[in-house]
Amino acid sequence: MPSTLHQGVARILIDEPDLGFRILREVFGVELPDLRALRDRHAVIDRFTPCFGDAHELRPDGILSGDHPSDPHGGVGIVIEAQRRPDRQKGARLWVYWALVAEQLGYVTALLVVALSAEVSRWAKGLGEHRLSPHEALLVLDQENMPVVTEIEEPERPGWAVLSALVHAAHGNLEPFAVAFEAALRLEDERRGRYASYLLAAVDEDAREVILGAMKMQTNEISDIERRSVAFHDGLREGLSKGKAEVLQQLVLTIFELRGLDVADEVHARISSCSSLVQLERWRDRAKSVDEAASIFLDAPVP
Repeated sequence: MPSTLHQGVARILIDEPDLGFRILREVFGVELPDLRALRDRHAVIDRFTPCFGDAHELRPDGILSGDHPSDPHGGVGIVIEAQRRPDRQKGARLWVYWALVAEQLGYVTALLVVALSAEVSRWAKGLGEHRLSPHEALLVLDQENMPVVTEIEEPERPGWAVLSALVHAAHGNLEPFAVAFEAALRLEDERRGRYASYLLAAVDEDAREVILGAMKMQTNEISDIERRSVAFHDGLREGLSKGKAEVLQQLVLTIFELRGLDVADEVHARISSCSSLVQLERWRDRAKSVDEAASIFLDAPVP
């Protein structure tokens, strides 16, 4: 059964099909026409030669397609397969996926393997070396070529940032995690829970326990997040007051988010404009226990 992380990578691309074509263009430098009607396809392929004990179906993690604006045969298809461990059977089956989807769509088709470990990166990139295959169609997305996304382009479409966080967190790099996790928590539809679950599945057990503890409003765990926060330690290493202030500002807002408290625009603005480390540390401590976000300012000197 696919893991949450495995499913998450595929669902991000299915939620936002344009991301698959963005990867082809920006990561792999593939020249594509001005495609229209970018969409996901039903990712079940009938198998012509069934094996004993199976359902006579092949199920890649996802299939995307885009239509050419004028050429009915000029569209592009993408077969998506996320992988955390090398799999000998899957290595052979990938080309079956590719061939059947290309035949069904009648489009030029790429095979996009999202590698969720360094071992899979090596394995997938070597698949074309041991058999005669159309290896030019095989594209491996991993920590080496996936951009580290630290800004959200569209708050309602955070898929690019979440995908970046999933790929890099699976390889031990948490730099894009905080931005993606905050963006996921700000969503107001069913993706909020799904994306948060995907991101939590990408981090190690210790980090996951810390984040889950904070979401349960346990004060001691929130403090642990502060001590272990990648951004916080980056600020300390830089030794810059401005950098530490920005980290503390974000930390106060993140605590509110994890506790499910609404933050009014004026509250957000006051926190974001404060440069006093002493004041920000007071607000951080109060943020763990107040019932309303604005209550952190009560009896507090103006920064």
